[in-house]
Amino acid sequence: MIVKNGLVAFSGEDEFLSKDLRIQNGRIVAIGRNLESGTTDEVLDASDCRVLPGAVDPHVHFYDPGYTEKEDFAHGSAAAASGGVTTVIDMPCTSLPPVTDTASLHNKLAAVSPKSHIDFGFFGGVSRQLFDAGCRVAMASIADQVMGFKVYAVSGMEEVWGALDHWRFHKVLELAGELGSIVLLHAEDAEYVVNASQALQKTCNDPEAWYRARPELAEVMAVQNALRIASEAGGNLHIVHIGTAEAARMLKNPLPEGCRVSGETCPQYLAFTTDDFIAQGAVLKIAPPIKKEGNRDELWSLLKDGTIEFVASDHAPGTAQEKSGNDIWKNSAGIAGTGTILPYLFSEGYFAGRLPLSRLLEVVSEAAAKRYGFFNRKGSIEVGKDADLVLINTNENWTVRGSDFFSKGKLSPFEGRIFTGRVEKTLVRGRVVYDRRRGALEPGWGEFIRPARSV
Repeated sequence: MIVKNGLVAFSGEDEFLSKDLRIQNGRIVAIGRNLESGTTDEVLDASDCRVLPGAVDPHVHFYDPGYTEKEDFAHGSAAAASGGVTTVIDMPCTSLPPVTDTASLHNKLAAVSPKSHIDFGFFGGVSRQLFDAGCRVAMASIADQVMGFKVYAVSGMEEVWGALDHWRFHKVLELAGELGSIVLLHAEDAEYVVNASQALQKTCNDPEAWYRARPELAEVMAVQNALRIASEAGGNLHIVHIGTAEAARMLKNPLPEGCRVSGETCPQYLAFTTDDFIAQGAVLKIAPPIKKEGNRDELWSLLKDGTIEFVASDHAPGTAQEKSGNDIWKNSAGIAGTGTILPYLFSEGYFAGRLPLSRLLEVVSEAAAKRYGFFNRKGSIEVGKDADLVLINTNENWTVRGSDFFSKGKLSPFEGRIFTGRVEKTLVRGRVVYDRRRGALEPGWGEFIRPARSV
């Protein structure tokens, strides 16, 4: 295949360049002006389109196998493809069994491989229960197969996936370090959140109560403690879904030699405030919750200057029933976001002037591929890399309508928002997996990817 007549985005460049791309055996083999097509070449005309590297969504919950009434890999990966995402990394704790050892990883891989439209990786995880049973052997058995190990400072699934206290967290950081892997932390202070939630549930059931139980302070304390423990352990730590600007600023703190810390945020924290949460209710219920006005603008600044390394969707839709009712404590937490992450950042980041093109590419593709060890294959448009591409027509706007989502989750806090640019086609390893006029094509093309090296 030759992709012709498009304006192509390359790492480090702040302008799109008029280039053609030649693809052979799923990889980019040539880049140039006016590449000649042979008699057997398929020509993909990218006129009127910007050609970007396929987005990496490094934090999704596709719930497969186990909770597939909420989402599964067929629907979740189709939704991702429709939004220009070509690689996702799925979390370990929202499937049955959770991914904690070789057997559970192989079980998940067998269940999801026939369903995925796009390439995918897994995170492993360590719960309190697994730690107490002895986690060293389990972690070692999958360390070279997973992108990292997810843990919680506070958990909404205590009976099956308990949170780690400071001591256990310290030990997991040490173990992961010995295995050359990363620890990912859901950072909210357990003592604050648990006690505040118990008290507030007695008198309040509105969205503001959910925020008051998990305010900025809870996130700040958790990140502060995590950084101190990581410094002591010499750990490799990544803080997921940061919604508090003060917590994100801490990522600038100096660290001892041998310690590596990074962080991500999500479109929902860049787009909304607690006022929106109060107005939308359960549709915008997430954990950590949406924060007060003032965080949003600073998070954009910290994302632009690289303090926050990249953006993830934290895609985790609940069913319509789970999102119904007026008791915020009973509503499920999570939104459908993998199909809107790139369109939102392209429109409200790049086109709105908040991010230069070079930084947009880092935020949506390059930085996560580097962090999790597969930048040798993905994350940028270069000769030798997988032909993971997204074609965006900037002459058309796109209105978010949850009813049109390929995801099983049809509720979106972005409902009715208009974004600049429409995804026309998404390619994974040179194959069109989504076409705006034909929809998501047949599943099963997606491959399981493993880390080569993390940084």
